[in-house]
Amino acid sequence: MLILSILLAQVLVAPLATAQPPVPSDTTRLRAEAPAAPVQAPAEPASMTMDLDGRTAASPASSIEFEVSSTPAADAREREVAVTRVRIVRAPDSLSAELARRVGSGDAIPSMDLRLPGRNGAPALRLRLRGVNVVSARLLMSGDTLGLTQQRLSLEESITQLTADLAEARRQYGVAESLEKQRLSASLDLARARGVVEALTRRLATQQERQALVVRQLASWMPVQEELVLSASRAEVEALQR
Repeated sequence: MLILSILLAQVLVAPLATAQPPVPSDTTRLRAEAPAAPVQAPAEPASMTMDLDGRTAASPASSIEFEVSSTPAADAREREVAVTRVRIVRAPDSLSAELARRVGSGDAIPSMDLRLPGRNGAPALRLRLRGVNVVSARLLMSGDTLGLTQQRLSLEESITQLTADLAEARRQYGVAESLEKQRLSASLDLARARGVVEALTRRLATQQERQALVVRQLASWMPVQEELVLSASRAEVEALQR
């Protein structure tokens, strides 16, 4: 009788041990800290390198615009002439006086290399210009950084609020998970809490990425900019290997 009682007890206890609800596979991921916005390595800035009568001069540029267009030839029987124009915006430096002098004198720059950084995995480009003339050079006031500063402060406030909301959403998810394990709440409540955590995590990552962009804009801001317009007799475009 004793042996029979032990066997019956094992049969009755076994189903109870296996009746516990399975732990959701994504519980650990949801309880982890929110993933920070991906930190992207800053792209190498655009730059210009030129040959000034045997002396090499280089300078970074905040933007470079490259345009090739065609104009009718002087003789209607000849083919149209390709015209290469480049617009460069950069910070004024010791080269500014020399470049402005070449506007009036018409002295051409024998060669100039422009480097355009690649974006989103695309390779950088190198523009090789020959027979470069400085068409115009002017200084521009950039205004103040009030707008960018306001954006940065607004994003900081938004990130602080989202961080607090995410912490509360994780707490509520933990409560819902515990109740679901004890069969005191429906699985739908747990799924709803999980969705809130995931949505807030995405929003927080997006705001952190926007904040990083604004910070980079503030770091590269210049109170005075120099705008150069160049023309070239010949241009070559080359994709640089990564």
